[in-house]
Amino acid sequence: MNLDRLNRWMTLAANIGVLAGIMFLSFELRQNTMASRMEAASDFQDSFSKIEFFIAQSPEFAELLVKGREGEEVSVTGQLRLTVFYGNVLRTWQNSYLQFLSGALDKDLWRGSQTRLSVVLKGDRGLVDHWQTNKSQFSPAFNDMIASIIGDPGRG
Repeated sequence: MNLDRLNRWMTLAANIGVLAGIMFLSFELRQNTMASRMEAASDFQDSFSKIEFFIAQSPEFAELLVKGREGEEVSVTGQLRLTVFYGNVLRTWQNSYLQFLSGALDKDLWRGSQTRLSVVLKGDRGLVDHWQTNKSQFSPAFNDMIASIIGDPGRG
C-alpha cells in the first residue's frame, strides 16, 4: 500500500512539474514575441530614418528627387540614382508591410506609416512610375496595397 501511495505522489509531482514547464515556456514565448515585435518596430523606424537622413544630407540629391517627384527630365545618371533610390524605398515599404501582415510589426505603427506612404505615393510621380514599371519585383500583397492607394485599376 505504501508503494501505491508513493507512486501517486510521484505522479502528482511529475504533473506539477510538467505544468510548471508549460507555464515557463508560455512566458518565454510571450517575452520572445514581444522582443521580436520591438526589434521589428525599431528596424522599421531605423530604415526610414536612414532614407530621410540621406535626403537631408544631400541638397543635390534632394533637388534630383524633387525633379523625379514632378516627373521632370533628368540626366541618365540622375535617372539611375532615382531608380536605385525608388527601388530601395519600395523594398523598405514592402518589408514593413510583410512584417505587418505576419504580425511582427504593430498594427498601429503600420497604420500611421501607411498614411505616410499614401501621402508620399500621391505626391511622387517618379516613385509611382517606378512601381508600375517594376511591379513584378514585389509581392502580390504589396502590389495590391499600393494599387489600392493610388487607385490603379490594374491592381498589382
